[in-house]
Amino acid sequence: MIPFREYLERIRPAVNRRIEEVASGEGAIDPGVLPLLVRGKRMRAGLLLCIHAGLARTTVPTRQALDLACAVELAHAASLILDDMLDGDTVRRGAPSLHLTRGEGRAVLDAVGILALPYVLAAPYGAGYVTMLASAQQNMARGVAWEMLGGPELPAAELYDAIIARKTGCLFSLAAAWGAMAAGEEETVVAAFADFGLSAGKAMQIADDIADLQTPAAGSRDSLPGSEALLLRCASPGDNGTRQTLGWILERETDGAAARIANEGRQRVPPEVWEPFGQVVRDIVGLTIAGGEPDDGTLFRVACPDGLPQR
Repeated sequence: MIPFREYLERIRPAVNRRIEEVASGEGAIDPGVLPLLVRGKRMRAGLLLCIHAGLARTTVPTRQALDLACAVELAHAASLILDDMLDGDTVRRGAPSLHLTRGEGRAVLDAVGILALPYVLAAPYGAGYVTMLASAQQNMARGVAWEMLGGPELPAAELYDAIIARKTGCLFSLAAAWGAMAAGEEETVVAAFADFGLSAGKAMQIADDIADLQTPAAGSRDSLPGSEALLLRCASPGDNGTRQTLGWILERETDGAAARIANEGRQRVPPEVWEPFGQVVRDIVGLTIAGGEPDDGTLFRVACPDGLPQR
């Protein structure tokens, strides 16, 4: 399996072309929104297509796999518009946030319009895809609501896990499950990859929060927004230091991702298929932390320069 960053470069043009085709068809989306839709790393689409390629033993995605990959990216793009408004973020994908250039009211309408497009892409392949997409979007909204407004009464670590599983993990889980479904896999294998995707998404969010904590703009413990502040509450500066604890949380989620395929796939997924996906998750984390490609374990030292506890 080629490095995931290289794989993203390979599939990105096809994903962008299909998104542009769907968004431009019959005036589906205001042309002013299109630049936002055709930018991005495409990690969710890349995960779906990478899983499909590995299971189907093919190098060229089917039309179904490509459509589903574009559906998860469009669902993600709509969420970004709303997230930027809620968080007050001013830059998205290298450009001013949409609500700043088009106004908040219009940005909300743009997001609603974009939210229809994933269903346009998924519906031709069956009602099951529509149901799964709707469930993922409901979970995303619930996770963001818990992050901003307060969630259930849980210890900090459990609440943090519940939030990131919903706001980020569920769309990665959907992408991984759809990749297996598009390859024609049975329900047990699909479920195993769904759990793998959930862990991959959670690892990405943990990495993103750690990266945000290390920026000067992050501020003090009391002024941090959202999941970053909650992650910091999970880390006790006692035994190994805060940074080491954060690194351990990230490493635990990353290391456990591929094991979910092996354990829950019940031997239906051979090692030569599932083992490379452990590195895929590390590549996703590396891209999130530093925009670069991880190597022999140094990515966690990038995240936590004070070092990690020995395993």
